[in-house]
Amino acid sequence: MAAAALVAAPFCTAPLAAQSIELPRLMSARAVTSLPAAAPSETLPYGEAPSQKVELFLPRPDAEHPDALRPVVVLIHGGCWQKAIAGPEIMRPAAGAFVEKGYAVWSIGYRGIDEEGGGYPGTYQDVGKAIDLLRDHAEANKLDLNRVVVFGHSAGAHLALWAAGRSKLPAASPLASEKPLRPRAVVGVGGIGSLKNWEQEIGLICGADTVAKLAPGEGDARFADTSPELLLPTGIPVVMLHGVFDPVTYPAIGFDYIQAVRKAGDRGDIQIAPVSGHFEVIAPGTSAFAQALAAVQRYAGQ
Repeated sequence: MAAAALVAAPFCTAPLAAQSIELPRLMSARAVTSLPAAAPSETLPYGEAPSQKVELFLPRPDAEHPDALRPVVVLIHGGCWQKAIAGPEIMRPAAGAFVEKGYAVWSIGYRGIDEEGGGYPGTYQDVGKAIDLLRDHAEANKLDLNRVVVFGHSAGAHLALWAAGRSKLPAASPLASEKPLRPRAVVGVGGIGSLKNWEQEIGLICGADTVAKLAPGEGDARFADTSPELLLPTGIPVVMLHGVFDPVTYPAIGFDYIQAVRKAGDRGDIQIAPVSGHFEVIAPGTSAFAQALAAVQRYAGQ
């Protein structure tokens, strides 16, 4: 104890309030939506609810390789799994940045827990259906189904990681589907990898009944088909990127999931974005988004 006190002493010479500490000004959701945004090439409904739609963004044709297939980035927006907080529009600036790099972008909407039919099982069923719809539009739009990276932000990262594990779902689960499309990788930015481990924190951020709507029932069994770490191993590489100053989904949440990934024998990388919070990771022009883009390029090419 004495030795520890001696080591600590030099760093405690002035009260915290007397020190000059300046934290960076972090971006908000409104700041992201004020950035230049791409317009979808096409909007594809896959259900009757307004949220059940996909926004397709296509890059300019490659004059030198007109028949070349395009790698695909599947975007899944966050917003506490609630329509009232965010929808696909928050991902349009990122969509434009990916399109500029030559990617086709498949940005999916889904029913939130605050919508009729959302929560369990509807939210998950929507995400699975929207991703699998890629197959129906791949040939006409020259989409390379062998180079699909799913990119999820915040709550959308939970859904992206869950989608990567769909092949592990028990047949009796209402979330199961036949031959789910397998991405090449998942990039989760500012994301949550476990409903089970972070239920309390999710409740504080998004509302006390959020996890109950996403994973109803009693005990740990309710997480068997909803919490991504319980669907490992998937054989699909994962990158988790967190802003070091993220007050919503702080880096420990990503570390927790990557530990589970590695323990299961899958490939998982954790990255920390300096001078960044919760929204820089989806904001083109920031160093955090440059990290996110590099993670996608690592697996999808371009």
